[in-house]
Amino acid sequence: MSIASHWRRIAAKPPRELAARAAAVVHERLERRRHASGRLSPEDRLARALGTARVDAVALLSARRAKRPPFFPSVLQRDAIRQVVNERYRAELDDMRIWAARANDHEFHFFGRTHVCGPDIDWHADPVTGQVWPQLFYEDAYGSATAKSCDVKDVWELSRQQCLIDLGKSYFLDGAGAHAAAARRIVGSWLAANPYATGINWASPLEPAYRTFSWLWTYYLTLDDPEFDPADHALWLQGFLDSGRFLHDHLELFASPYNHLIGEAAALYLLGTLFPEFAEAPAWRRRGRMILESRLPEQFYADGGTVEQATLYHHATLGFYVLAALVGRANGDELSAGIWSAIERAIEFSMLMVQPDGQLPVIGDTDDARPIQIERKPFFDFRAYLAIGAVLFGRPDFKAIAGRFHEDALWLLGTDGLARFDRLDATEPGRRIVALSNSGYFVARSDWSRDADYVCFDCGAQAGGLRSDDVPSAAHGHADCLSVVVFLRGRPVLVDSGFFTYNGEVSWERHFRETAAHNTARVDGRDQATHLTKMTWTHAPRPRMEYVADLDDACFIGSHDGFCAATGIRHRRFVWYRRDGGYVVLFDDFDGPGGHALDLDFHFAPVDLTLGDGALKAGDLARMHWSASFPINATVACGGESPSDGWVAPSLGVRLAAPAVTLSGRSEGPGAAVLTVLAPCGYRVARPSGESASLAFVIEGTDWIDEIAAVPSHGGRLAGGVTLTRRRDGTPIQRLHIQATQPSESYR
Repeated sequence: MSIASHWRRIAAKPPRELAARAAAVVHERLERRRHASGRLSPEDRLARALGTARVDAVALLSARRAKRPPFFPSVLQRDAIRQVVNERYRAELDDMRIWAARANDHEFHFFGRTHVCGPDIDWHADPVTGQVWPQLFYEDAYGSATAKSCDVKDVWELSRQQCLIDLGKSYFLDGAGAHAAAARRIVGSWLAANPYATGINWASPLEPAYRTFSWLWTYYLTLDDPEFDPADHALWLQGFLDSGRFLHDHLELFASPYNHLIGEAAALYLLGTLFPEFAEAPAWRRRGRMILESRLPEQFYADGGTVEQATLYHHATLGFYVLAALVGRANGDELSAGIWSAIERAIEFSMLMVQPDGQLPVIGDTDDARPIQIERKPFFDFRAYLAIGAVLFGRPDFKAIAGRFHEDALWLLGTDGLARFDRLDATEPGRRIVALSNSGYFVARSDWSRDADYVCFDCGAQAGGLRSDDVPSAAHGHADCLSVVVFLRGRPVLVDSGFFTYNGEVSWERHFRETAAHNTARVDGRDQATHLTKMTWTHAPRPRMEYVADLDDACFIGSHDGFCAATGIRHRRFVWYRRDGGYVVLFDDFDGPGGHALDLDFHFAPVDLTLGDGALKAGDLARMHWSASFPINATVACGGESPSDGWVAPSLGVRLAAPAVTLSGRSEGPGAAVLTVLAPCGYRVARPSGESASLAFVIEGTDWIDEIAAVPSHGGRLAGGVTLTRRRDGTPIQRLHIQATQPSESYR
């Protein structure tokens, strides 16, 4: 960013934030001096925290075993959990054994790669490049030259240590003492190599937060191991102490006030609740809870969706709240009704967005870490939250879509939760078509089966907190307004292209955030927002939902102003899901002057694609047909050299070749528009005879014919619209019309 952009960003901040940031600078300078003098983390800090002259490690371990604050009920139900897992979770048990064996051998998998670290793990070495981050004061480590040649996410992910949970489960379920010992060696190795506030693994407060979640599960699962050496236990407690102190002093109150801050506050709250013997524990607990409660309104829209407009981070924030709320309840510290209500709404949002394959669309930035990841699941399968929510809130619809009591739910709710889940009726949600108007997602499906049609239309803000002026702001949301995700007959056709890297090669880092990586339009090659760098944008588009109707079909009209300032064009998209027919109509209306380059991008799931004249065939999934009011050219790319040459990234660091289709042309005057139909391969789709240049199609089904005609907007004098006429045996039996700028109908 330029100096001017930096200044605009600073000038736009409220006084309260500027004061907090100034105080943080002062604190960091004092901290740096104490670090340099060796006074930041004195050798006797654990004894001081316990209020004793010295640490009696044997007595400390004995006391923790005798009176440990409640964590989750499963860790006190070892025999019952073993039995249930052997009866109902055999596949998960087998997976755990594989992952535990890998962790035991220091073989770690994340971001699409497997890293074999050898007997002595170098916690400061980048596992991809081998370059070593300097062991300096944490702020200096983050600003070192190594940051320019390595992706810090790699070394951070290794130090989040989520692999430890598999080792802890192996001990808990199989009695594998060697794996409990391996977990303690890994923790001890990390503690020895990462003194308090020293090195890259302390550079972001979210890192000790995620590490805390991994450590807590592993600690509680292995605490009863008779081979647990008291000295190792005391060292681990000192690690918990250091994590709590760092979190208390470094919460990202303004630097990253969404999932980062909530994750940090949740970890701090858990540490303050579960280690009451520490002198600072009450302060940790109060501060953690205060943040969780006071910052709740900033996290979710009224419909339950995250303001970050990113599927993964929706469930990160939700998971942090679930962990804190359940541990608080178990320890007699009930969080507010507002938090429980937000949890239920957030789980309902997840249910309403779920695709026929059980996963959610890969919207926005992503990551490998999860606050709740006791089992290994596909990255965007969050149905365990539905199982948890079914029990917590008595929701038969959550149970129906969860499908089963997932293993994560068992570990959080124990055998009593399983029994309550089994007793609960399962009832499919009553809504097939939903308007999540606050978060800006509009979802239609034929039914709730795995073979359903599904359309998700994005007409929401790019992300909460992003500004529409020239003041830079940062977020996990992408420039994806008016994008669609489409399944036909249970199979993905159009997909979100995902997110590949935070700190990799610049073109691969930028592309997946930008407009061309989504199923929407560009004008003169522009993004909907101005992308400065990484997560930072200016001039975020302002979306407007113009029409929502449920006529058994789903009809949506949305638009945005992202191109208006530069081109005078408002992009408007009509989305019509024809349930009684199983096809999707898209009408892209470029409302404004002519003489502009127009591009429509479509990202297909990996499939063999055949391009024809005005149509394409995507394997046996679907056919896509298009007609435009101006000359248009279609190109296909798949697996090329650049990120725009046909790639999707289903998770961080993973990329798959997949066809990317671009319809390109130049408008000759006002009233430019493109009509597109996505239909199953068995349907015949054609342009009406004698109207080759018109925006119209005829679709022939089994015993019906649908005629679709579209009219573009024209210079503010004519509002665009789409008309559908159904004929049976040549007789019109239905005529439907939707038009731009109509007010939304009442929606059930």
